[in-house]
Amino acid sequence: MRIKTFISLFVLFGALFGNAQTDTIPVSRDYKTILVLPGIFDFSINGKELNFIESFPVKNASDNAKRIVLLSYNDVAPDTEDHTNYTVYTRDGLAYDFILRLVEVPVKKRWPITRSMAENPEALSASDDISDVSNSNVTPQPQIKRSDNTTTIEENLGVSSDKGTTEEPLPLTRELYVLDRMEYVRRRCYYNQFNKGKVIRYFAKYDDVFLWLENVFYENNEIYLQFRLENKAHMPYDVNFLKFRIASNYRNSPNNIDKKHEPLFRYKVPKRVEGNSENYFMVVFDKFTLDRKKVLMVNVDEDKGNRNLSLDIDHSVINNPLAFKL
Repeated sequence: MRIKTFISLFVLFGALFGNAQTDTIPVSRDYKTILVLPGIFDFSINGKELNFIESFPVKNASDNAKRIVLLSYNDVAPDTEDHTNYTVYTRDGLAYDFILRLVEVPVKKRWPITRSMAENPEALSASDDISDVSNSNVTPQPQIKRSDNTTTIEENLGVSSDKGTTEEPLPLTRELYVLDRMEYVRRRCYYNQFNKGKVIRYFAKYDDVFLWLENVFYENNEIYLQFRLENKAHMPYDVNFLKFRIASNYRNSPNNIDKKHEPLFRYKVPKRVEGNSENYFMVVFDKFTLDRKKVLMVNVDEDKGNRNLSLDIDHSVINNPLAFKL
């Protein structure tokens, strides 16, 4: 009996030790820790994103580069000991959970991640939906392909995509909105980023560069703006920033009001649009309306260039959004 107990404890401690070695990722200030994922990176959840810094090898647009996450620790953070939770999602719907720990010099700097290390919470969510289908409002999930091959600004959840790749369908439920509003918004953007435009000829242009407003949607308490940035020129268009303001439609009026209007969420805002290509993206705001004397100003500034775009969206467009098709 004692022998069996000893063997059981030995196996248990061995398993715990093995998990510690596998699931705890050392991160330092002076070195990059490299995670090589088995699938293309989708987004991540970082418990201390100001301390544990993520970056991506954006210069290489290959599928292999999109599987790599670089981790380091913030130089200016005063901590000498630190750790946090870190979960990475890949586009095949798998999730990988780790603990990031601050060390002076990581013994191992490159971590090949295997699918055997993943959990699949979407499968669990699906089984929950089936068991409670009478209380769920599940939206059909189409397979969607991007029509462009651009890099994106990591202003949201680190989402990036490339031509010819697909993501696993994920459920849209009221329960998800209540538990994780931002994840619901992200998924809603994903399923509607390529919707056919219903707003007729609403655009700004500079030479052969166009900013199109494709659609305005409303759901729950959010306004979704769907845009298309089109570059018909041969030279790439690099985006410095995308800003929004609410202003009077009479610019020279002495009573002109001009104030920043910050989005709730940005989805795949492009960093670069190559020549003779286009990029679709979405920007989400908390619910708002405009009176007849106000417009929503959209400003796109070109990095190291002067092909800046300015689009005024009228109150009649903002105040009459469409509903998403289920």
